[in-house]
Amino acid sequence: MGEQGRHWRPSLVWPVILIAAGVLFLLSNLGVLDIDFWQLWRLWPVLLILAGIDLILGRRSALGNVIALALTLVIVAGVVGLVVLAPEAFNLGRAGQPMQIEEPLGSVERADLKIGFAAGTLEVGRLRDSDSLIQGDLKLATNRRPLWDASRSGGSAKLVLQYTTGSFQSWGGRGDHWDLALSPQVALALEADIGAGDATIDLTGLDITSLQVKTGAGRSTIILPAEGQFDAQIAGGVGQLVVEIPKEMAAQIRVNRGLGGSDIARRFGQQDGNLYQSEDWETNDNRVTIQIEVGIGQVIIRDR
Repeated sequence: MGEQGRHWRPSLVWPVILIAAGVLFLLSNLGVLDIDFWQLWRLWPVLLILAGIDLILGRRSALGNVIALALTLVIVAGVVGLVVLAPEAFNLGRAGQPMQIEEPLGSVERADLKIGFAAGTLEVGRLRDSDSLIQGDLKLATNRRPLWDASRSGGSAKLVLQYTTGSFQSWGGRGDHWDLALSPQVALALEADIGAGDATIDLTGLDITSLQVKTGAGRSTIILPAEGQFDAQIAGGVGQLVVEIPKEMAAQIRVNRGLGGSDIARRFGQQDGNLYQSEDWETNDNRVTIQIEVGIGQVIIRDR
């Protein structure tokens, strides 16, 4: 009989949380607030507190449900108030100071460049009329700054631009905007690890010796040079991957994909299963071997 007297009481805690989150998203979309929602996720322990209040008080009685609701409203109102009135308390909605990088060319003939980009917009291109090895204009979404390190040994240089462990950049909000330009006077081995967002890696006119690109989510466009011989490994998680190959460059391409489609230019005839190759592969002095691995999304390979 005791069990029959008990009534299931719906929780009022989680609807309040959803309403508060919806209000913040709405204000952000309307431009009233400038919020980096990935940084906002740093407040996830608050969800544990609210879940504990709900379990201890909200499910026991009608009075407990009311008390849980009141505590939830106080906590949520406090968090929202801090986000709106004092975003600097959580480093929310505040862009970091722009960061410029530059490394002189000097006697460098070969360079290894590693890019670790978290989220936002990445643009890589060629330097023109410059004595620099690399120039970069970095607009940062938060006050967290990436590591920039350049070392030299003889005619070689190692360049690293990436976020260190524990300072991963935002997925939500704006994300960073990195604009990098590289010297065409050096033989370059390029490695890029891209978390999320839009990336354009234009290697036109650059002397590429090897290329490794790994993308997480978003749209990435990779434009290959018209001259040289090198191997390229490209891995994509979720999104669209576009590879543009100049007609002067022969290519042998192997595409392994999970879910999604592919659109491959007619110049690259299908050889066997997932292998594609241009007719001039054996005779052209300029050629690239490309290995593509994609989880979910579309692969587009086109002439340029």
